[in-house]
Amino acid sequence: MMEILSAIALDTVLFAVVGMGIGIFFGALPGFSGGTAVALCLPIAVTLSPLNAMVFLINVYGGSHYGGGITSILLGVPGDAGGAPTVFDGFPMTRKGRVAEALGYGAMGSAAGGTFSILAFLMFSPMLARFALEFAAPEFFVLVVFGLTVLASVEPGRLWKGLFAGGLGMALASLGVDQYWSEKRMTFDIPQLYEGLPFIASLLGLFCVSQMMALINEKSLVRGDLHVTSSLRETLTGMGRTFRHLRVLLQSSVVGTFIGALPGAGAAVSAFVSYTLARNTSRHPEKFGTGVPDGIIAAEAANSSNVGGALIPTFALGIPGSVAAAILMGVMMFMGLRPGPRLFIEQLPLIQTIGVYLLFGCLLIGVFGALVATYFYRITRIPLNILIPCTIAAAALGAYVSRQEIFDVGVMLGMGVFGFVLQRFHYPLPAVVLGMVLGPIAEEYFIQSGQMFDWDYTVFFTRPICLVLWIGIAASLFGSRLLAKRDKIRNADKGAAP
Repeated sequence: MMEILSAIALDTVLFAVVGMGIGIFFGALPGFSGGTAVALCLPIAVTLSPLNAMVFLINVYGGSHYGGGITSILLGVPGDAGGAPTVFDGFPMTRKGRVAEALGYGAMGSAAGGTFSILAFLMFSPMLARFALEFAAPEFFVLVVFGLTVLASVEPGRLWKGLFAGGLGMALASLGVDQYWSEKRMTFDIPQLYEGLPFIASLLGLFCVSQMMALINEKSLVRGDLHVTSSLRETLTGMGRTFRHLRVLLQSSVVGTFIGALPGAGAAVSAFVSYTLARNTSRHPEKFGTGVPDGIIAAEAANSSNVGGALIPTFALGIPGSVAAAILMGVMMFMGLRPGPRLFIEQLPLIQTIGVYLLFGCLLIGVFGALVATYFYRITRIPLNILIPCTIAAAALGAYVSRQEIFDVGVMLGMGVFGFVLQRFHYPLPAVVLGMVLGPIAEEYFIQSGQMFDWDYTVFFTRPICLVLWIGIAASLFGSRLLAKRDKIRNADKGAAP
Protein backbone atom coordinates (compact mmCIF):
# COMPACT_ATOMS: atom_id res chain seq x y z
CA MET A 1 0.00 0.00 0.00
CA MET A 2 2.83 2.38 0.84
CA GLU A 3 4.43 1.62 -2.51
CA ILE A 4 1.23 2.67 -4.29
CA LEU A 5 0.89 5.88 -2.28
CA SER A 6 4.53 6.76 -2.89
CA ALA A 7 3.95 6.45 -6.66
CA ILE A 8 1.31 9.19 -6.59
CA ALA A 9 2.78 12.30 -8.17
CA LEU A 10 1.49 15.76 -8.95
CA ASP A 11 2.13 15.47 -12.69
CA THR A 12 0.09 12.26 -12.92
CA VAL A 13 -2.77 13.91 -11.01
CA LEU A 14 -2.60 16.79 -13.49
CA PHE A 15 -2.78 14.40 -16.45
CA ALA A 16 -5.82 12.73 -14.85
CA VAL A 17 -7.58 16.10 -14.53
CA VAL A 18 -6.66 17.19 -18.06
CA GLY A 19 -7.66 13.81 -19.50
CA MET A 20 -11.04 13.93 -17.76
CA GLY A 21 -11.66 17.48 -19.02
CA ILE A 22 -10.73 16.56 -22.60
CA GLY A 23 -12.92 13.46 -22.45
CA ILE A 24 -15.93 15.42 -21.20
CA PHE A 25 -15.41 18.03 -23.93
CA PHE A 26 -15.28 15.47 -26.75
CA GLY A 27 -18.08 13.40 -25.23
CA ALA A 28 -20.36 16.44 -25.23
CA LEU A 29 -19.78 16.94 -28.97
CA PRO A 30 -22.31 14.97 -31.04
CA GLY A 31 -20.63 12.18 -32.99
CA PHE A 32 -17.35 12.12 -31.05
CA SER A 33 -17.25 8.74 -29.31
CA GLY A 34 -14.82 7.59 -26.63
CA GLY A 35 -12.72 5.78 -29.24
CA THR A 36 -12.42 8.95 -31.33
CA ALA A 37 -11.41 11.02 -28.30
CA VAL A 38 -8.73 8.49 -27.27
CA ALA A 39 -7.39 8.29 -30.84
CA LEU A 40 -7.10 12.08 -31.08
CA CYS A 41 -5.10 12.15 -27.85
CA LEU A 42 -2.59 9.48 -28.93
CA PRO A 43 0.11 11.97 -30.09
CA ILE A 44 0.20 13.36 -26.54
CA ALA A 45 0.14 9.96 -24.83
CA VAL A 46 3.10 8.44 -26.67
CA THR A 47 5.38 11.15 -25.29
CA LEU A 48 4.51 10.30 -21.66
CA SER A 49 5.64 7.62 -19.24
CA PRO A 50 3.61 4.37 -19.22
CA LEU A 51 1.80 5.36 -16.00
CA ASN A 52 0.97 8.90 -17.13
CA ALA A 53 -0.11 7.70 -20.59
CA MET A 54 -2.47 5.06 -19.19
CA VAL A 55 -3.96 7.43 -16.61
CA PHE A 56 -4.38 10.18 -19.21
CA LEU A 57 -6.01 8.01 -21.89
CA ILE A 58 -8.29 6.04 -19.57
CA ASN A 59 -9.58 9.27 -18.02
CA VAL A 60 -10.22 10.61 -21.55
CA TYR A 61 -12.16 7.41 -22.19
CA GLY A 62 -14.18 7.66 -18.97
CA GLY A 63 -14.80 11.39 -19.34
CA SER A 64 -16.20 10.95 -22.85
CA HIS A 65 -18.92 8.63 -21.51
CA TYR A 66 -19.99 11.21 -18.94
CA GLY A 67 -19.76 14.08 -21.44
CA GLY A 68 -22.22 12.36 -23.75
CA GLY A 69 -24.74 12.34 -20.91
CA ILE A 70 -24.62 16.15 -20.64
CA THR A 71 -25.95 16.78 -24.14
CA SER A 72 -28.36 13.84 -23.79
CA ILE A 73 -29.93 15.58 -20.79
CA LEU A 74 -29.80 19.17 -22.02
CA LEU A 75 -30.65 18.78 -25.71
CA GLY A 76 -31.79 15.18 -26.18
CA VAL A 77 -28.73 14.60 -28.40
CA PRO A 78 -26.58 11.57 -27.43
CA GLY A 79 -22.90 11.62 -28.28
CA ASP A 80 -23.04 7.92 -29.21
CA ALA A 81 -25.39 4.95 -28.91
CA GLY A 82 -24.46 4.40 -25.26
CA GLY A 83 -25.90 7.81 -24.37
CA ALA A 84 -29.24 7.20 -26.11
CA PRO A 85 -31.08 5.75 -23.06
CA THR A 86 -30.13 8.84 -21.03
CA VAL A 87 -32.25 10.89 -23.43
CA PHE A 88 -35.44 9.00 -22.50
CA ASP A 89 -35.72 10.60 -19.04
CA GLY A 90 -32.94 13.19 -19.02
CA PHE A 91 -34.40 15.44 -21.72
CA PRO A 92 -37.99 15.31 -20.37
CA MET A 93 -36.63 16.37 -16.98
CA THR A 94 -34.89 19.31 -18.66
CA ARG A 95 -38.14 20.31 -20.37
CA LYS A 96 -39.77 20.35 -16.94
CA GLY A 97 -37.18 22.87 -15.77
CA ARG A 98 -35.28 20.43 -13.50
CA VAL A 99 -31.96 20.87 -15.32
CA ALA A 100 -29.58 21.01 -12.34
CA GLU A 101 -31.25 18.05 -10.66
CA ALA A 102 -31.04 15.96 -13.84
CA LEU A 103 -27.35 16.79 -14.32
CA GLY A 104 -26.76 15.91 -10.66
CA TYR A 105 -28.35 12.48 -11.11
CA GLY A 106 -26.30 11.91 -14.24
CA ALA A 107 -23.01 12.97 -12.65
CA MET A 108 -23.40 10.90 -9.50
CA GLY A 109 -24.75 7.89 -11.39
CA SER A 110 -21.78 8.07 -13.72
CA ALA A 111 -19.26 8.53 -10.89
CA ALA A 112 -20.73 5.69 -8.80
CA GLY A 113 -20.92 3.31 -11.78
CA GLY A 114 -17.34 4.08 -12.74
CA THR A 115 -16.14 3.58 -9.16
CA PHE A 116 -17.87 0.19 -8.94
CA SER A 117 -16.33 -1.00 -12.21
CA ILE A 118 -12.82 0.14 -11.26
CA LEU A 119 -13.06 -1.68 -7.92
CA ALA A 120 -14.24 -4.78 -9.81
CA PHE A 121 -11.29 -4.35 -12.19
CA LEU A 122 -8.81 -4.21 -9.30
CA MET A 123 -10.27 -7.08 -7.28
CA PHE A 124 -11.76 -9.50 -9.78
CA SER A 125 -9.98 -8.99 -13.11
CA PRO A 126 -8.41 -12.45 -13.51
CA MET A 127 -11.57 -14.24 -12.34
CA LEU A 128 -13.98 -12.21 -14.48
CA ALA A 129 -11.66 -12.47 -17.46
CA ARG A 130 -11.56 -16.27 -17.20
CA PHE A 131 -15.36 -16.34 -17.03
CA ALA A 132 -15.58 -14.07 -20.09
CA LEU A 133 -13.49 -16.66 -21.97
CA GLU A 134 -16.39 -19.12 -21.55
CA PHE A 135 -18.35 -16.97 -24.00
CA ALA A 136 -17.87 -18.16 -27.57
CA ALA A 137 -19.81 -17.12 -30.68
CA PRO A 138 -23.02 -19.03 -29.72
CA GLU A 139 -23.12 -17.39 -26.27
CA PHE A 140 -22.57 -13.97 -27.77
CA PHE A 141 -25.36 -14.56 -30.30
CA VAL A 142 -27.86 -15.55 -27.59
CA LEU A 143 -26.69 -12.58 -25.49
CA VAL A 144 -27.47 -10.27 -28.42
CA VAL A 145 -30.89 -11.94 -28.77
CA PHE A 146 -31.36 -11.22 -25.07
CA GLY A 147 -30.53 -7.59 -25.80
CA LEU A 148 -33.09 -7.57 -28.60
CA THR A 149 -35.81 -8.57 -26.11
CA VAL A 150 -35.43 -5.02 -24.84
CA LEU A 151 -37.54 -4.10 -27.89
CA ALA A 152 -40.54 -5.62 -26.14
CA SER A 153 -40.02 -3.28 -23.18
CA VAL A 154 -39.27 -0.01 -24.96
CA GLU A 155 -43.01 0.63 -25.39
CA PRO A 156 -44.89 -2.15 -23.55
CA GLY A 157 -48.25 -0.64 -24.48
CA ARG A 158 -47.31 -0.57 -28.17
CA LEU A 159 -45.49 -3.88 -28.49
CA TRP A 160 -45.97 -4.37 -32.22
CA LYS A 161 -44.81 -0.86 -33.03
CA GLY A 162 -41.69 -1.43 -30.94
CA LEU A 163 -40.96 -4.72 -32.70
CA PHE A 164 -41.59 -3.16 -36.10
CA ALA A 165 -39.25 -0.25 -35.30
CA GLY A 166 -36.56 -2.67 -34.11
CA GLY A 167 -36.89 -4.78 -37.25
CA LEU A 168 -36.67 -1.60 -39.32
CA GLY A 169 -33.42 -0.69 -37.53
CA MET A 170 -31.98 -4.15 -38.24
CA ALA A 171 -32.95 -3.81 -41.92
CA LEU A 172 -31.23 -0.42 -42.14
CA ALA A 173 -28.11 -1.90 -40.53
CA SER A 174 -27.98 -4.66 -43.16
CA LEU A 175 -27.26 -2.16 -45.96
CA GLY A 176 -23.84 -2.52 -47.55
CA VAL A 177 -21.55 -5.25 -48.85
CA ASP A 178 -21.78 -8.43 -46.82
CA GLN A 179 -18.40 -9.05 -45.19
CA TYR A 180 -18.59 -12.84 -45.49
CA TRP A 181 -19.89 -13.45 -49.03
CA SER A 182 -19.25 -9.99 -50.56
CA GLU A 183 -22.85 -9.64 -51.69
CA LYS A 184 -24.26 -6.13 -52.19
CA ARG A 185 -27.38 -5.52 -50.10
CA MET A 186 -29.56 -2.52 -50.96
CA THR A 187 -26.57 -0.34 -51.90
CA PHE A 188 -28.21 0.95 -55.13
CA ASP A 189 -24.65 1.12 -56.57
CA ILE A 190 -23.84 4.06 -54.28
CA PRO A 191 -20.17 3.66 -53.25
CA GLN A 192 -20.71 5.43 -49.91
CA LEU A 193 -23.17 2.69 -48.90
CA TYR A 194 -20.77 -0.19 -49.54
CA GLU A 195 -19.60 0.03 -45.92
CA GLY A 196 -23.18 0.26 -44.72
CA LEU A 197 -25.37 3.11 -43.56
CA PRO A 198 -23.12 5.41 -41.47
CA PHE A 199 -24.17 4.76 -37.89
CA ILE A 200 -23.10 8.03 -36.24
CA ALA A 201 -24.83 10.09 -38.93
CA SER A 202 -27.98 7.96 -38.58
CA LEU A 203 -27.94 8.27 -34.79
CA LEU A 204 -27.56 12.04 -34.92
CA GLY A 205 -30.33 12.28 -37.47
CA LEU A 206 -32.79 10.13 -35.51
CA PHE A 207 -32.22 11.89 -32.20
CA CYS A 208 -30.83 15.35 -32.93
CA VAL A 209 -32.47 16.49 -36.18
CA SER A 210 -35.86 14.91 -35.42
CA GLN A 211 -35.74 16.41 -31.89
CA MET A 212 -34.97 19.86 -33.27
CA MET A 213 -37.76 19.55 -35.84
CA ALA A 214 -40.20 18.72 -33.04
CA LEU A 215 -39.11 21.90 -31.20
CA ILE A 216 -39.61 24.27 -34.14
CA ASN A 217 -43.07 25.38 -32.99
CA GLU A 218 -42.03 25.66 -29.35
CA LYS A 219 -41.20 28.97 -27.69
CA SER A 220 -38.53 27.63 -25.35
CA LEU A 221 -36.56 24.47 -24.58
CA VAL A 222 -38.39 24.39 -21.25
CA ARG A 223 -42.15 23.84 -21.44
CA GLY A 224 -44.58 26.50 -20.32
CA ASP A 225 -43.60 29.58 -18.38
CA LEU A 226 -41.17 27.82 -16.03
CA HIS A 227 -38.20 29.91 -15.00
CA VAL A 228 -35.11 27.73 -14.90
CA THR A 229 -32.37 28.46 -12.40
CA SER A 230 -29.39 26.39 -11.43
CA SER A 231 -27.15 26.55 -8.40
CA LEU A 232 -24.50 24.38 -6.85
CA ARG A 233 -26.94 23.57 -4.07
CA GLU A 234 -29.55 22.21 -6.50
CA THR A 235 -26.99 20.08 -8.30
CA LEU A 236 -25.60 18.70 -5.04
CA THR A 237 -29.16 17.91 -3.95
CA GLY A 238 -29.66 15.85 -7.10
CA MET A 239 -26.32 14.12 -6.56
CA GLY A 240 -27.22 13.29 -2.97
CA ARG A 241 -30.67 11.98 -3.89
CA THR A 242 -29.04 9.50 -6.27
CA PHE A 243 -28.31 7.23 -3.31
CA ARG A 244 -32.04 7.01 -2.55
CA HIS A 245 -32.13 4.85 -5.67
CA LEU A 246 -29.42 2.50 -4.44
CA ARG A 247 -30.96 -0.66 -5.93
CA VAL A 248 -31.04 0.80 -9.44
CA LEU A 249 -27.54 2.20 -9.00
CA LEU A 250 -26.05 -1.13 -7.91
CA GLN A 251 -27.85 -3.35 -10.42
CA SER A 252 -26.96 -1.02 -13.31
CA SER A 253 -23.31 -0.92 -12.23
CA VAL A 254 -23.19 -4.72 -12.08
CA VAL A 255 -24.83 -5.08 -15.51
CA GLY A 256 -22.56 -2.44 -17.06
CA THR A 257 -19.39 -4.01 -15.63
CA PHE A 258 -20.35 -7.54 -16.66
CA ILE A 259 -21.39 -6.64 -20.22
CA GLY A 260 -18.36 -4.37 -20.55
CA ALA A 261 -16.13 -7.35 -19.74
CA LEU A 262 -17.54 -9.21 -22.76
CA PRO A 263 -15.46 -8.22 -25.81
CA GLY A 264 -17.53 -6.49 -28.45
CA ALA A 265 -20.72 -6.06 -26.42
CA GLY A 266 -20.28 -2.31 -25.98
CA ALA A 267 -21.76 0.50 -23.91
CA ALA A 268 -24.96 0.61 -25.96
CA VAL A 269 -25.94 -2.93 -24.93
CA SER A 270 -25.09 -2.16 -21.29
CA ALA A 271 -27.12 1.04 -21.21
CA PHE A 272 -30.18 -0.37 -22.96
CA VAL A 273 -30.27 -3.57 -20.88
CA SER A 274 -29.80 -1.64 -17.62
CA TYR A 275 -32.51 0.87 -18.51
CA THR A 276 -34.94 -1.93 -19.36
CA LEU A 277 -34.08 -3.85 -16.19
CA ALA A 278 -34.69 -0.71 -14.12
CA ARG A 279 -38.04 -0.21 -15.81
CA ASN A 280 -39.12 -3.83 -15.47
CA THR A 281 -38.27 -3.93 -11.75
CA SER A 282 -39.78 -0.54 -10.93
CA ARG A 283 -43.00 -0.08 -8.99
CA HIS A 284 -44.00 2.64 -11.46
CA PRO A 285 -42.74 1.55 -14.91
CA GLU A 286 -45.34 3.75 -16.61
CA LYS A 287 -43.43 6.85 -15.46
CA PHE A 288 -40.27 5.91 -17.36
CA GLY A 289 -39.80 8.19 -20.33
CA THR A 290 -41.47 11.12 -18.58
CA GLY A 291 -38.44 12.30 -16.60
CA VAL A 292 -37.74 10.01 -13.63
CA PRO A 293 -34.39 9.79 -11.79
CA ASP A 294 -34.23 5.98 -12.09
CA GLY A 295 -34.01 6.23 -15.88
CA ILE A 296 -31.07 8.66 -15.81
CA ILE A 297 -29.23 6.76 -13.07
CA ALA A 298 -29.64 3.38 -14.77
CA ALA A 299 -28.37 4.61 -18.13
CA GLU A 300 -25.45 6.67 -16.81
CA ALA A 301 -24.27 4.10 -14.22
CA ALA A 302 -24.23 1.34 -16.86
CA ASN A 303 -22.57 3.59 -19.43
CA SER A 304 -19.69 4.53 -17.12
CA SER A 305 -19.28 1.11 -15.50
CA ASN A 306 -18.77 -0.26 -19.00
CA VAL A 307 -15.38 1.51 -19.01
CA GLY A 308 -13.95 -0.46 -16.08
CA GLY A 309 -15.57 -3.63 -17.40
CA ALA A 310 -13.90 -3.19 -20.81
CA LEU A 311 -10.49 -2.87 -19.10
CA ILE A 312 -10.83 -6.33 -17.49
CA PRO A 313 -10.30 -8.47 -20.63
CA THR A 314 -7.91 -5.85 -22.04
CA PHE A 315 -5.47 -6.04 -19.13
CA ALA A 316 -6.06 -9.61 -17.94
CA LEU A 317 -6.31 -11.41 -21.30
CA GLY A 318 -5.02 -9.04 -23.96
CA ILE A 319 -8.50 -9.03 -25.58
CA PRO A 320 -9.85 -5.48 -26.02
CA GLY A 321 -13.39 -4.97 -24.76
CA SER A 322 -14.08 -1.94 -26.96
CA VAL A 323 -12.56 0.28 -29.66
CA ALA A 324 -11.04 2.62 -27.07
CA ALA A 325 -9.70 -0.38 -25.11
CA ALA A 326 -8.06 -1.68 -28.30
CA ILE A 327 -6.26 1.66 -28.70
CA LEU A 328 -5.18 1.50 -25.05
CA MET A 329 -3.81 -2.00 -25.56
CA GLY A 330 -1.84 -0.79 -28.57
CA VAL A 331 -0.31 1.99 -26.46
CA MET A 332 0.57 -0.50 -23.72
CA MET A 333 2.37 -2.78 -26.18
CA PHE A 334 4.15 0.22 -27.72
CA MET A 335 5.48 1.07 -24.26
CA GLY A 336 6.69 -2.46 -23.56
CA LEU A 337 3.78 -3.65 -21.41
CA ARG A 338 2.40 -7.03 -22.46
CA PRO A 339 -1.32 -7.40 -21.61
CA GLY A 340 -2.25 -10.79 -20.22
CA PRO A 341 -2.38 -12.77 -16.96
CA ARG A 342 1.33 -12.26 -16.27
CA LEU A 343 0.82 -8.49 -16.24
CA PHE A 344 -0.88 -8.83 -12.85
CA ILE A 345 2.15 -10.74 -11.57
CA GLU A 346 4.98 -8.73 -13.09
CA GLN A 347 3.41 -5.24 -12.94
CA LEU A 348 0.94 -5.49 -10.05
CA PRO A 349 2.05 -2.21 -8.36
CA LEU A 350 1.63 -0.38 -11.69
CA ILE A 351 -1.88 -1.82 -12.17
CA GLN A 352 -2.86 -0.89 -8.62
CA THR A 353 -1.48 2.62 -9.04
CA ILE A 354 -3.43 3.06 -12.28
CA GLY A 355 -6.52 1.87 -10.41
CA VAL A 356 -6.02 4.50 -7.70
CA TYR A 357 -5.81 7.24 -10.32
CA LEU A 358 -8.91 5.90 -12.05
CA LEU A 359 -10.81 6.10 -8.78
CA PHE A 360 -9.59 9.69 -8.54
CA GLY A 361 -10.97 10.18 -12.06
CA CYS A 362 -14.39 8.96 -10.88
CA LEU A 363 -14.23 11.57 -8.11
CA LEU A 364 -13.44 14.16 -10.78
CA ILE A 365 -16.66 13.26 -12.60
CA GLY A 366 -18.59 14.26 -9.49
CA VAL A 367 -16.61 17.50 -9.17
CA PHE A 368 -16.98 18.37 -12.86
CA GLY A 369 -20.66 17.46 -12.68
CA ALA A 370 -21.26 19.90 -9.83
CA LEU A 371 -19.38 22.71 -11.58
CA VAL A 372 -20.70 22.10 -15.09
CA ALA A 373 -24.37 22.23 -14.08
CA THR A 374 -24.10 25.79 -12.81
CA TYR A 375 -23.09 26.95 -16.31
CA PHE A 376 -24.58 24.49 -18.79
CA TYR A 377 -28.15 25.15 -17.67
CA ARG A 378 -27.90 28.48 -19.52
CA ILE A 379 -28.33 26.53 -22.75
CA THR A 380 -32.01 26.31 -21.85
CA ARG A 381 -32.23 30.14 -22.02
CA ILE A 382 -30.98 30.34 -25.60
CA PRO A 383 -33.82 31.23 -28.00
CA LEU A 384 -34.78 28.23 -30.10
CA ASN A 385 -34.36 30.15 -33.35
CA ILE A 386 -30.64 30.25 -32.46
CA LEU A 387 -30.29 26.96 -30.60
CA ILE A 388 -31.90 24.74 -33.26
CA PRO A 389 -29.64 25.72 -36.21
CA CYS A 390 -26.52 25.72 -33.99
CA THR A 391 -27.32 22.24 -32.68
CA ILE A 392 -27.97 20.86 -36.18
CA ALA A 393 -24.72 22.46 -37.40
CA ALA A 394 -22.77 20.82 -34.53
CA ALA A 395 -24.42 17.49 -35.34
CA ALA A 396 -23.52 17.89 -39.02
CA LEU A 397 -19.88 18.41 -38.00
CA GLY A 398 -20.02 15.23 -35.90
CA ALA A 399 -21.55 13.30 -38.79
CA TYR A 400 -18.87 14.54 -41.19
CA VAL A 401 -15.92 13.88 -38.86
CA SER A 402 -16.60 10.14 -38.48
CA ARG A 403 -15.81 9.37 -42.17
CA GLN A 404 -15.13 12.81 -43.69
CA GLU A 405 -17.90 12.32 -46.25
CA ILE A 406 -20.44 15.01 -47.16
CA PHE A 407 -22.74 12.10 -47.99
CA ASP A 408 -22.99 11.37 -44.25
CA VAL A 409 -24.43 14.83 -43.61
CA GLY A 410 -27.15 14.07 -46.14
CA VAL A 411 -27.82 10.74 -44.41
CA MET A 412 -28.15 12.59 -41.10
CA LEU A 413 -30.73 15.01 -42.52
CA GLY A 414 -32.66 12.23 -44.24
CA MET A 415 -32.72 10.09 -41.09
CA GLY A 416 -33.83 13.16 -39.14
CA VAL A 417 -36.91 13.60 -41.33
CA PHE A 418 -37.54 9.84 -41.18
CA GLY A 419 -37.26 9.90 -37.36
CA PHE A 420 -39.62 12.85 -37.13
CA VAL A 421 -42.25 10.95 -39.16
CA LEU A 422 -41.82 7.85 -36.97
CA GLN A 423 -42.33 9.97 -33.85
CA ARG A 424 -45.48 11.51 -35.27
CA PHE A 425 -46.96 8.03 -35.66
CA HIS A 426 -45.70 6.93 -32.23
CA TYR A 427 -43.03 4.46 -33.35
CA PRO A 428 -40.24 4.43 -30.72
CA LEU A 429 -36.91 5.74 -32.03
CA PRO A 430 -34.90 3.89 -29.33
CA ALA A 431 -36.10 0.60 -30.85
CA VAL A 432 -34.75 1.67 -34.27
CA VAL A 433 -31.36 2.52 -32.76
CA LEU A 434 -31.25 -0.73 -30.79
CA GLY A 435 -31.97 -2.70 -33.97
CA MET A 436 -29.20 -0.84 -35.80
CA VAL A 437 -26.73 -1.56 -32.98
CA LEU A 438 -27.53 -5.21 -32.33
CA GLY A 439 -28.49 -6.37 -35.85
CA PRO A 440 -24.95 -6.51 -37.31
CA ILE A 441 -23.58 -8.04 -34.09
CA ALA A 442 -26.22 -10.79 -34.16
CA GLU A 443 -25.46 -11.54 -37.81
CA GLU A 444 -21.72 -11.70 -37.15
CA TYR A 445 -21.96 -14.13 -34.24
CA PHE A 446 -24.61 -16.26 -35.98
CA ILE A 447 -22.35 -16.81 -38.99
CA GLN A 448 -19.31 -17.44 -36.77
CA SER A 449 -21.29 -20.01 -34.81
CA GLY A 450 -22.35 -21.75 -38.02
CA GLN A 451 -18.77 -21.88 -39.28
CA MET A 452 -17.43 -23.14 -35.96
CA PHE A 453 -20.03 -25.90 -35.44
CA ASP A 454 -20.72 -26.94 -39.04
CA TRP A 455 -24.09 -25.12 -39.11
CA ASP A 456 -25.49 -27.20 -36.28
CA TYR A 457 -28.15 -24.88 -34.85
CA THR A 458 -28.70 -27.05 -31.78
CA VAL A 459 -25.53 -25.49 -30.35
CA PHE A 460 -27.59 -22.43 -29.37
CA PHE A 461 -29.70 -24.59 -27.04
CA THR A 462 -27.28 -27.19 -25.69
CA ARG A 463 -24.46 -25.12 -24.21
CA PRO A 464 -25.00 -24.31 -20.49
CA ILE A 465 -24.55 -20.52 -20.68
CA CYS A 466 -26.86 -20.38 -23.70
CA LEU A 467 -29.55 -22.20 -21.72
CA VAL A 468 -29.25 -19.71 -18.86
CA LEU A 469 -29.54 -16.82 -21.30
CA TRP A 470 -32.63 -18.36 -22.95
CA ILE A 471 -34.26 -18.55 -19.52
CA GLY A 472 -33.46 -14.85 -19.08
CA ILE A 473 -34.97 -14.10 -22.48
CA ALA A 474 -38.19 -15.92 -21.57
CA ALA A 475 -38.37 -14.08 -18.24
CA SER A 476 -37.80 -10.73 -19.98
CA LEU A 477 -40.55 -11.31 -22.54
CA PHE A 478 -42.97 -12.57 -19.88
CA GLY A 479 -42.17 -9.56 -17.69
CA SER A 480 -42.77 -7.20 -20.61
CA ARG A 481 -46.22 -8.63 -21.20
CA LEU A 482 -47.05 -8.30 -17.50
CA LEU A 483 -45.91 -4.67 -17.61
CA ALA A 484 -48.12 -3.98 -20.62
CA LYS A 485 -51.14 -5.51 -18.87
CA ARG A 486 -50.42 -3.63 -15.65
CA ASP A 487 -50.12 -0.32 -17.52
CA LYS A 488 -53.39 -1.04 -19.34
CA ILE A 489 -55.22 -1.75 -16.08
CA ARG A 490 -53.83 1.39 -14.43
CA ASN A 491 -54.79 3.56 -17.38
CA ALA A 492 -58.30 2.08 -17.34
CA ASP A 493 -58.59 2.76 -13.59
CA LYS A 494 -57.47 6.38 -14.12
CA GLY A 495 -60.03 6.80 -16.85
CA ALA A 496 -62.80 5.39 -14.66
CA ALA A 497 -61.85 7.45 -11.58
CA PRO A 498 -63.67 10.69 -12.62
